[in-house]
Amino acid sequence: MILLLALLFSIAIALVRGGRFRWLAQVSLRLGWLAIAAFALQWSIIYAPLPHTEGPFAPRTLILIASYLLVLVVVVVNRRVPGVAVMGIGLGMNLLVMLVNGGFMPVTMEAVERAGLAHLALGTEAGARLMATKDIILPAEATRLWLLSDIFAVPPPLPFRTVFSLGDLFL
Repeated sequence: MILLLALLFSIAIALVRGGRFRWLAQVSLRLGWLAIAAFALQWSIIYAPLPHTEGPFAPRTLILIASYLLVLVVVVVNRRVPGVAVMGIGLGMNLLVMLVNGGFMPVTMEAVERAGLAHLALGTEAGARLMATKDIILPAEATRLWLLSDIFAVPPPLPFRTVFSLGDLFL
């Protein structure tokens, strides 16, 4: 959700600054199809979640990590395109915290509750998934690299409630 908000916010800023949609056609991304394939893989994991993670070597976990690695390849190949290197930093931060915490993005139940998203939790215990996200519930003290996890919350009454990470800000 936060990436969709960032995209909409970026488009609004670009339009206010005199940008045009047709200029996007001039941006040439190599291996762009690979990013689309990676997002399709992520979508299959995010929108068909199991209640709990199955561990770091489970097929779903490996597919999610592989999808991030595919996007990382696209970033490396296109690193000279303006803004892509910054996106790569955010992607790397997110991938790192996910790798050291079993393959999914850790979030505390407190952050989920601050965002008003507790109804999406498929459980409250460590390892429970958050529906329609790449997040797993982990207490802060059990989270490796906690500062890079989904620690920020957009709370109600804002219409776009979500949790997000420092890496998401870079993305």
